[in-house]
Amino acid sequence: MGPLIYTPAKDVLRGFIVTLQAITRGRELSPIPDPRGMFTADTLDEATSLVRAAICPHRLKVNEPPRRSVAFLSSLDLGGCGLTNLRYGFDVDIDAGCIGDTYLVKWTLAGEGQLWSGDRTAITSPRSIVITEPTEHTKIRMTAQCQHLTVRVSRQALLETLAAKLRRPARKALLFNLEIPMDSDFARAWCELVAHICHVSATAPAALANEGVRKQYSRTLMEIMLSAAPHNHSEAIEEPMKRATAWHVGRARDYVHDHLAEGISITDIAARVGVTPRTLQNGFRKAFNVTPAEYIRRARVEALHQALLAADETAGVTNLMMNVGIVNFGRYAQYYKEQIGVSPSTTLKGKIQ
Repeated sequence: MGPLIYTPAKDVLRGFIVTLQAITRGRELSPIPDPRGMFTADTLDEATSLVRAAICPHRLKVNEPPRRSVAFLSSLDLGGCGLTNLRYGFDVDIDAGCIGDTYLVKWTLAGEGQLWSGDRTAITSPRSIVITEPTEHTKIRMTAQCQHLTVRVSRQALLETLAAKLRRPARKALLFNLEIPMDSDFARAWCELVAHICHVSATAPAALANEGVRKQYSRTLMEIMLSAAPHNHSEAIEEPMKRATAWHVGRARDYVHDHLAEGISITDIAARVGVTPRTLQNGFRKAFNVTPAEYIRRARVEALHQALLAADETAGVTNLMMNVGIVNFGRYAQYYKEQIGVSPSTTLKGKIQ
């Protein structure tokens, strides 16, 4: 790598201010998550600490120490996912090692650099989105002109979402294409959603203070990754979807997930979507190979599992069950063990995922 090119801190900050002004006018030149919480690092150690907390542990290497503020960073935690806009303003090599529990989805907003994931390499530029593999050694080179919007995605949460789509645990590691062109459906959908989240954080921060809203955004980001980004499970996910799902089954499925906490009967669901209970039964068997009642039970067990993983150990299993519409506690404890493999109390105490 050549000599460092130092960009004065005031010039970098001016770029962020222009971006903020564009956001307030509804024209996002460079999406910034939580712009009110922007950090400026004055030392390399401080920059490393901020990026470690927002993205992942790493080692930072430069050829020449910068003379002034060294990094500008703004991040937003959504739970299963987190967004970070980062610019150093000088050349830097980042060694993240094997991150293990996190996928990094990098959208290069400006400049051009390079990323290594194991024996694969990609050019980071505004022409593509790059997705790292958690189990491979990751290194990143950012030039002085580089600005990245990185989304960290929980590997565990993503694998759970994949298992739900496959209706079984994945039998092999989930591996994405390293570099995905910006003109792909995935990149267009990803950038639109990430920019939207950043815009909400700038214009309606109270909305993102709601944990349910943040979790929903995380789930949607993961859904886009699994459904639109090319990976080694794409065909397995598409296979069940090739079976036509009748419109009334789709509406009924959505109704179930939106009303899990309520008392749901097959008769009520059928009336809501305008079909007979028998038609609904047949539709669910054809689309999902289960009855509507079985689908509801599995959905409640999964909702309970997610609630247990997110809860404090002092939370009561019974209260968490009631929150997802479970009233037959003993029977559902057995359902949970059959579906998840352990009891609800074991998950709560040990956070077994």
